Amino acid sequence: TRRRTMNHGGATTSKNGVFLAVGYSVTSATLAVANKWALVRFPYSGTLTLLQFAFAAASVRLLKALGVLEADALEWRKVRAFAPAVLMFYVSIAANLRLLSRATVDTFIVARSVTPIVTQIGEVLLGDSSMPSTRAFMALLMIAVGASGYALNHSQAFESEVVWWASVYVICVASDMLVVKKVVTNVTLEPWGYVYYNNLIALAFYPGWVFLTGELDRILNSGDSPPLKVLFEEPRAAVAVFASCAIGLGISFFGLNTRRALSATAFTVLGAACKFLSILLNVLCWRRHAPLTALPWLCLALAGSILYQQAASKKKTSLPLGGKKKTNNRSLPLRSQQPAAARRGGPPPPPQRKIMTSFATTTPNDTIATEGHGADAADAADPDTVVSS
Repeated sequence: TRRRTMNHGGATTSKNGVFLAVGYSVTSATLAVANKWALVRFPYSGTLTLLQFAFAAASVRLLKALGVLEADALEWRKVRAFAPAVLMFYVSIAANLRLLSRATVDTFIVARSVTPIVTQIGEVLLGDSSMPSTRAFMALLMIAVGASGYALNHSQAFESEVVWWASVYVICVASDMLVVKKVVTNVTLEPWGYVYYNNLIALAFYPGWVFLTGELDRILNSGDSPPLKVLFEEPRAAVAVFASCAIGLGISFFGLNTRRALSATAFTVLGAACKFLSILLNVLCWRRHAPLTALPWLCLALAGSILYQQAASKKKTSLPLGGKKKTNNRSLPLRSQQPAAARRGGPPPPPQRKIMTSFATTTPNDTIATEGHGADAADAADPDTVVSS
């Protein structure tokens, strides 16, 4: 009987893992395409971020009220601790959509693939990392060659607005990896608490963003229909926006849970496969894609990004915690530096659990962070997995 129970439990776990993997694949692969579709029908990128964040926050609040999930209640202390990280998260997501409104999905994926180059340079300049290994350097070279070949075969890549918003997006994502994720706090939250906090706090930055980007002036003074009027009068626009919001929330759920169900390697491979699937879907769905001559270069840049991630992971796992090689010198703290309980001979107090204030978007090339609503989970910092984009 015990064996049957164990087998039954294993089969259930396996089915659950397959369900999560399929769900993550579908949401991750379609998120960028869905966002582009929404922007074609609803050309207000700033207001689209508002709708996405509001939809995610309201959904979490509703599901919590129904007892479906656990999410932390708002506390001013936690809000203040998370605000700086959420600001960077908001700018990343908003720049992502702004870029998508001006460029193709393929151009966005190339921009995301270039992020490791900027991150590596930043780590070296800040003294957080040594020069990349030979394998990592070759991967970065692949990215550079692939991105350059893509740009030379796609004239849109040289348009001033595309270059500007691609640069803003890449710098924000790299800054999130280099700076924001180092800000830690003793605050602990449920996984869905991160989604709730990220999306709800992000709403506060909407007025400033639409003012700075000129979208507010366009809404108030241009002859275009107001955003809400567009949604009510054009069913296709409403469907596209809803699909974008729903997929963004879906990737939050599947990203968070698939990470737990799969190994880190399996999750990385799955996330990488989703990026190639996004390229395929974008080509098959419509004509809003890069020239076919540019796509091989895009795949080269994406492959380089994946290889770099693997090289970076291998380097981290080859070193002990802290990233420094072991020496023969003892690293125990001086007696005067030890906790009082330890100096008295008693057990030291348990270490405080520290949680990063930025639970991002994750996507091995994307995030539970910065590609879309949540974070695309393949790359621990992509704005695609933890909430909306």
